[in-house]
Amino acid sequence: MELSVTQIGKFKVIKPSDRIDWESARLLDKEVQQIISEGLCHIVFNLDEVTFICSGGIGALVYNLNKVRKMGGAIYIISSNEYINYIFETLKFDLVFEGFLYNSYDAFASEVLEKEKV
Repeated sequence: MELSVTQIGKFKVIKPSDRIDWESARLLDKEVQQIISEGLCHIVFNLDEVTFICSGGIGALVYNLNKVRKMGGAIYIISSNEYINYIFETLKFDLVFEGFLYNSYDAFASEVLEKEKV
């Protein structure tokens, strides 16, 4: 897994690519834990370039969703990836992240970032 992390205002954008297997899911979770420990609670996952995600990777998203919600934040999911969207729909995680799912970065930017005036 390759991983890039950028910050746009109060949002941390995490963009993994390739496979998120069990080992890389643990690295992803550590990255999110670091972000949360810095007091940031608006985390964006751009999953457009992910070719595989294991249950540990999805678990890391859901586990951290509860943490950031308690802090008054949110986890946003960006995915134009048919595979990721299929996994989310099959596991009903599209309902868990309802209102925070975007089919492109541009949609996220226009619906969230522009409202935040970032």
